[in-house]
Amino acid sequence: MMMLKMFMPSMPKIPETEKKEESAESREEAQEQERLKAAEAKRVEKERIEKYQKLKGEAKDTRAKYREKYKLDATPEPSDEDEETSDEEGDGFGSKKKEVDEDPVAQAKAMAEK
Repeated sequence: MMMLKMFMPSMPKIPETEKKEESAESREEAQEQERLKAAEAKRVEKERIEKYQKLKGEAKDTRAKYREKYKLDATPEPSDEDEETSDEEGDGFGSKKKEVDEDPVAQAKAMAEK
């Protein structure tokens, strides 16, 4: 029996807390606290969005002022076609790879038949 206790010591018992006796009032308070935290997070996020929209508007006005001062044309908004072509261009280094029409397995079978 002593050997068994050496290999498998008993786990100390954790004292029971009073959470089992949690009342409906404390659950309601916890839900209210969670609701308040969510409302505060939403308010902070809204303030952050407004701040950055304001900064973006100011930057746009500043750019417009300099375009007017130096008589520059406004930069056009990038279209969907421009975005697609920029993805296809890659990093622009080295030669472009040839596009493979057939998969390598089909090519190997064709070479084996010859």
